[in-house]
Amino acid sequence: MSQSNLAVQPPEEQPQVSQASSGASQPNNAPFNPARKLGKQRNRSPEQQAKVDQLRGIEPYVGVERDEELFTTLYKWWEAGVCGCITTTDRLGLKKSLTFYLNSHVKRRGSLLVTPAPVAYIEVEQNGSPTDLFLLLLNFLVNPLDCGHLRQLRSRTWGTLKSRGVKQLLVNNADLLSFKAFNELVRIRERLNISVVLTGSPYLNDIIDAKNPKKKEYLTIYNTFLKQHSYSTLDLGNVATVIQEWEERLNWTKPISLTSDDDVIRVLANASEGQLQVLYENLREVAIWKIDHPKAQINAQNVSAALGFCNQPVAKL
Repeated sequence: MSQSNLAVQPPEEQPQVSQASSGASQPNNAPFNPARKLGKQRNRSPEQQAKVDQLRGIEPYVGVERDEELFTTLYKWWEAGVCGCITTTDRLGLKKSLTFYLNSHVKRRGSLLVTPAPVAYIEVEQNGSPTDLFLLLLNFLVNPLDCGHLRQLRSRTWGTLKSRGVKQLLVNNADLLSFKAFNELVRIRERLNISVVLTGSPYLNDIIDAKNPKKKEYLTIYNTFLKQHSYSTLDLGNVATVIQEWEERLNWTKPISLTSDDDVIRVLANASEGQLQVLYENLREVAIWKIDHPKAQINAQNVSAALGFCNQPVAKL
């Protein structure tokens, strides 16, 4: 019978009565064991570890009905030259869809932007000032000179948007913009007559809601971005489609075959609440568990055990 690790006390944890009674202090010569600090580590073969390392790089874009609805809305706004807001709790899903939409309309040759470039896309990375906004736009438009005052940046941005033939500007993570930056987008829309689309979290509309007595100064901004589109989370069928595409990208000799069991799909759908980022995280956990337990069956109980306990993501506010 093997002895439990808990029954083995390391030398430094054994009581030293003689030291305590005499008050003497002696150095601890026990060797440092980093494994005791880092937790239990898996002993994997190089092939198994290579599979684990592969997993983080697999997050494919998978087009489903919600993406087709998004693209239809964006193109309708583009043609009409109107502005609007797109909101979602599925941040990764929306980002991948916007990137696919952008790459379908804009091409590059190396670092050069092929003109005309009818769609421009930026991601706000911090609580964005007008200067931050213009620098992001100029960088996307391959006119990255960042010298000069705000007035010069504004003029250069307007001129570059016009010369590149931009008809629609997508601003992701727009809920991070400042009041002054929102106003700059309104001016871009008024000066260049292009469709400006704000995308972000569900509380984006609360930020620019001029009907709120505390937000009266947002009146012009609110009246500019009246059109609305909600980018939905993945339903059960969509989750199964994403899982199947994700497994195909693994290209493993022995597939996990998660979609062969409807109960497994439900477990993964419920755990992710239809959000792509969480779904990919959960799929990685299940795949690593399968690598470490190659003979175990894939069923709802084992998948739940592989995921462990966690809070469910919020799907609606």
